[in-house]
Amino acid sequence: MNMMTSDAVIDLRDVAGGADDGADGNHGERLDHDDALIIHMSDTHISARGVNPIRSHPHYDARAALDADCARIAESGLKPNLIAVSGDICDAEVGNRACEAYRYVWEKVDALAADLGCPAVYAMGNHDDRAAFRSTLLKPLLAKAADDSHISVAVRTDGPEDPVDYVMTVPGVSGELRAIVLDTSIPDPTDDQGAVLDDQLAWLSALLAQPFAGNTILVMHHPPVAPWQDRARLWHMHPQDAERLAPVVQGRLRAILCGHVHLASSATFAGVPVSIAGAHSRNQDPLHARDLTYSWAANYSCNLVLLRNTATDPDQVLITPALIAPESSAE
Repeated sequence: MNMMTSDAVIDLRDVAGGADDGADGNHGERLDHDDALIIHMSDTHISARGVNPIRSHPHYDARAALDADCARIAESGLKPNLIAVSGDICDAEVGNRACEAYRYVWEKVDALAADLGCPAVYAMGNHDDRAAFRSTLLKPLLAKAADDSHISVAVRTDGPEDPVDYVMTVPGVSGELRAIVLDTSIPDPTDDQGAVLDDQLAWLSALLAQPFAGNTILVMHHPPVAPWQDRARLWHMHPQDAERLAPVVQGRLRAILCGHVHLASSATFAGVPVSIAGAHSRNQDPLHARDLTYSWAANYSCNLVLLRNTATDPDQVLITPALIAPESSAE
């Protein structure tokens, strides 16, 4: 193991998303090769200006949290292939207020993506508005893709109230990266769990059956696995839908990216690595009693999802929660 002096600085640009040159004077020979790096954000929970009719006293500042997240990522030197935002992008807003919230997220994340030189995808969550999502997030996403010959996007259906499902293909480090975005939200404010409809499952199955030489990830809001807190099991995907999803994705995906439970976590589902990103509103305390839930407006983070090829595992996935601290030390 190489010893480093106390004033040595690790340049993240040398170790992330695209830089796998083999030998490095500071770190020794790399025996792994990056296939793709995804910055995984979730649950931004942005409200429009003024009083949110549903969240009149939220006790958190999601705008400040998102701003800090984007600023830290922009300063990191990371070179991702994709930014994925996995739902609950607005905070239970509807109509024009939802559009205002989406414009704020679009401006922040699109500017970040431009700085990092990669595209971004957005998934619907249970607190999102499908019509506003289509007009304010999906429409400009499609317009940007149409102007970029390196990116392709195909939408499953154009109905304004239909689930917002689409697939985007972007350049990776090694081959192409395909992000399938699945809308697991249920248009019922009393049901926080996720669902996958028969036609969605058929579309996903058909996509995954097509020959594809690159790497495929699935981006959706609801985790298909039970979360850490027992009470939070009321919030993940309906078990019967997860059971139907399992054989469709098994052996066909590199990773699943989701959010919803407001606790940065990782798991496996049908053998597929699962990245669960934390929230920008309130995050759960995993050291609180498991039969309850307790959250506070802190511990904001994103997940760094690295798809890589090693000598012992050609399909390895490293999931690293990155806390958004105001500053960090190079020592």
